[in-house]
Amino acid sequence: MPSLEAILLAAGAGRRLGTPKALLELNGRWMLPSLIRALREGGAEVVRVVIREDEREELLARGLDALATLLVNPQPMRGRSSSIRCGLAAAPLDAAVLIHPCDVPLLSAAAVASLVAAWRAHPQRDTLAARLVTPGGRGGHPLLLGRSRVAEARALEDSESLRNLLHRDPATRLDLALRGDPGPFLDVDTPEQKTLLESLLPGDLQSGTDQQ
Repeated sequence: MPSLEAILLAAGAGRRLGTPKALLELNGRWMLPSLIRALREGGAEVVRVVIREDEREELLARGLDALATLLVNPQPMRGRSSSIRCGLAAAPLDAAVLIHPCDVPLLSAAAVASLVAAWRAHPQRDTLAARLVTPGGRGGHPLLLGRSRVAEARALEDSESLRNLLHRDPATRLDLALRGDPGPFLDVDTPEQKTLLESLLPGDLQSGTDQQ
C-alpha cells in the first residue's frame, strides 16, 4: 500500500479577502490548524504546509511548525501551481498525495477519510485522480493523486492547474459523491464569502471556541 502525504496550500496573499489565506479566521478561530488535523485524522501520514516567506515568522510564533512541516514558496506570485510544485518536491517519489487549498476551510476529517477509503479500495488507485463531488457532480477538495498522477502534477506549468490534470483522462478520475457535508465545496475569497461560512459554523464555534 503506497504511503499517503498531504500538501496544504497556504501561500495565497488573500488580497480580495483582506487577509493572508494562511491567517484566515472564522469567528475568531484560526482555521489552518483545523485543516491540518482534518487531513491527518482523515488518513494523511504527513502534512506539509506551503506558505509565503513574509508570513513565516508569524506562523512559527503561532506554533504551526509543531503541527506540520512548513515549506516556503519562494515565488508565490507565480500562482497555485508553483505552490503545488513546491510541496511535491518535498514528497517522496513513491507517495500518493492529497492536495488541499486552505481557502476551503471547513474540511472535515470524515470527508477526507471517505475519499481515502474509496481510493484505497480501487484496484487502479496508483493511476487515479480522486475527488469529492456533490450529488449533482460539482467537484470539491481535496484532490487525491495516485503515484503516477503525482508525477504528472510535478510537471505542471504555471499556466496549468490541477483541473487540467483532473480532466486529462476521465477514465482515471474517481468522483466520490458526498452528502450532508458542504465543507469540501465552500471556498472563501471575499469578505462576503467569509461571512457566509461563519454563519455555517456549528453553534459551539460561533463564538470562536474550538472544541477539537
